[in-house]
Amino acid sequence: MGMFEDTDRYTSRISLEGQHCMFRKLEPTNDEQISQENISVVGSLKDLHYQNTGNVSVTPMARHPNFDAVEVHKRIECVDPEIAEDFGFKKDAQMEAPFRLIRPEKSNKIVPAVQLPTFIALSYCWHNPSWDSKDDPASIIMANAKMSWPISTSMVKALLLERTSWDEGIWIDQCCINQDDPQEKSQTIAFMDRIYEQARVVAVILEDIVIDDTERDLLEDLIQQCSNRGAMEPSVLLESNLTHRIVGLALKILSARWFTRAWCNHELLVSKNHIFIVGVQNLGHDQPKVLRITLKFLNSMISVCSRYSYTGAHDKHHSSLMARYRELRFLHVIFNPFGLGGGYNLSHAEMDGLFGFRLKSPVETLRNLQLFGATVAADKLAITLNIVGSALYYKGAERSEHDCGLLTSVVALTAGDPTVLCASGDRYNLFKQSSRSSWMQRPEHLDFVGIAGKVGTFRRLEYVPNFTLEEIVMDFHYIVSSADADLRRASEPFLTQAQQYIDGCIEMSKVDPMFELGATLAENREMKIQVLACALDCGSQWINVSASAKTSEDYPDSDLENAVEIFIINRGDELSIHSLAERYRDQYEVLVDFIETLMLDYVSPIDVPGWIPAWVSIGSSEMDRLLFMCPADTQKFFVMIPSLLLNADYTNCKRIFLLESVYSQKDIWKVVGKSLGFGGDLEVLGKQSTRLKKRQIIRG
Repeated sequence: MGMFEDTDRYTSRISLEGQHCMFRKLEPTNDEQISQENISVVGSLKDLHYQNTGNVSVTPMARHPNFDAVEVHKRIECVDPEIAEDFGFKKDAQMEAPFRLIRPEKSNKIVPAVQLPTFIALSYCWHNPSWDSKDDPASIIMANAKMSWPISTSMVKALLLERTSWDEGIWIDQCCINQDDPQEKSQTIAFMDRIYEQARVVAVILEDIVIDDTERDLLEDLIQQCSNRGAMEPSVLLESNLTHRIVGLALKILSARWFTRAWCNHELLVSKNHIFIVGVQNLGHDQPKVLRITLKFLNSMISVCSRYSYTGAHDKHHSSLMARYRELRFLHVIFNPFGLGGGYNLSHAEMDGLFGFRLKSPVETLRNLQLFGATVAADKLAITLNIVGSALYYKGAERSEHDCGLLTSVVALTAGDPTVLCASGDRYNLFKQSSRSSWMQRPEHLDFVGIAGKVGTFRRLEYVPNFTLEEIVMDFHYIVSSADADLRRASEPFLTQAQQYIDGCIEMSKVDPMFELGATLAENREMKIQVLACALDCGSQWINVSASAKTSEDYPDSDLENAVEIFIINRGDELSIHSLAERYRDQYEVLVDFIETLMLDYVSPIDVPGWIPAWVSIGSSEMDRLLFMCPADTQKFFVMIPSLLLNADYTNCKRIFLLESVYSQKDIWKVVGKSLGFGGDLEVLGKQSTRLKKRQIIRG
């Protein structure tokens, strides 16, 4: 962007590239008086091509060579023809729906696709009646039209300042979609991802918070520091002696209602370039201003919050700030590795090779969306299909949240999403027979497949098993039954060793702040003792090899094996945990981290009443041992793994099925539960276990 040359009004506008935080003055203007004639059709949705604009390269599943929407739709028809009628093809809808923009130049001319103008997409929240705003959006009424801008006067002025030219368009859902045409609304909703993705910039309007004068002074000081450094990094913010004020300001911005809405989350995830505009308190004599920040700046402030959570414990403000931080339960969803937080940098060639969907599992996406609000429950299903890049869209009637979950599972599994097989929550009820259960289950927090530490990604199933809403047919590999002596529980002397180490770490954390990490072992203490005891029974070398197979970056070489030897096996009664921790600080932290990870990521679920850890040897070597969770009582069950999931791509999902035969017919099973497994060589497991090749039917 350069300077404007056609009017003096724009001569003060210069390129904003690289300016991540700034205050902008709002000069008096009449541009906000836009008539109905300014809302013109500039093309159709088919003219909005996915393309590489420099910031991101997108390969949506609507055009993905491995995603056959027609085939998926046929599979849905086999499951339930009525469900199939609720889904349409985006390629059909895009030919019909018009694409409108608000532009200063009054023109109804349909522009060829190659000439489609750049545009700004608005992302905002509908005004809440509880907002006390003197800047009423109704004060700007479009001439000759029965509508108003959905944002306040000052935000309209700030939005218009973002245009790079006189004729750059603005897209606002309320104004650019015919609200009286249900078909157009349905079609446009199906292409919301394309609209926000193709916008030059998405302007996020946060109207329910206002920056006061002290916060403005703080930001201006930070802007100066960043300018002096020539960059904007979290370290600049962390070095300030006013870190608690920075954290407080970040939490204030993140408390905006916009961050809690499902559609707003969708607009953030699918777009490539964002700015956030926040109101600034007007002292009366000052010219009105707004705060303009980029996503990079907001991410840096969130990084400060995260670091402050464990480095600012001695600050007097820490407790109250962290209470507010924990209330923002949606942060891990919005700023996730494959969304915006930036934990992983996969090339799109890698993404094409790995994913059955553009970003992640539809089942996981819908579950994350349950943290966000939506006026219409079915909107979350539409959002899910957009976020994962599906070539299908939902065109059916309003559905309950329960029904949307079951519909998502059907679509996901027909497209090869293995997450559906691994879900371990409550069973869904059948649509028209609520007293009967489907075999499909709601996903829990740790039910999602990951590849090589890349959480939220998955490989498609080799083939889609035959299934209906009531049952699924799969081959299984049998491992052990609850009646077999080979199924081992935690035993002495390993229980004593595990208890001594865990209790020692907990007590040490109380008297020495240098080792406060050990306090984390107090939660679920009894279960951690049993899990660690089972792991010790399998051997320190097995622990190290199995952990390295999961995440080699966290447990390189033999660090974990050495830690187990130092602190548990060869510790001796004369040496305290504290004295060893002072001498072997790195090994101490590695072992504590491993125990936490073992509990949360490797052998879950740990919170099912009556379940405890157990392990079984699946081969002749010490390395051929498998640790998992199962019922502790005398209930009879069989431990099996679906043959479809017996490969390295699915080691981070709950693929260990605990089944019981409760039906009179042979080979018909009911799921008692599912567990993650830790350890066990896959090749050995495939050879040593018995493959049940007959029709094994799972029912609700």
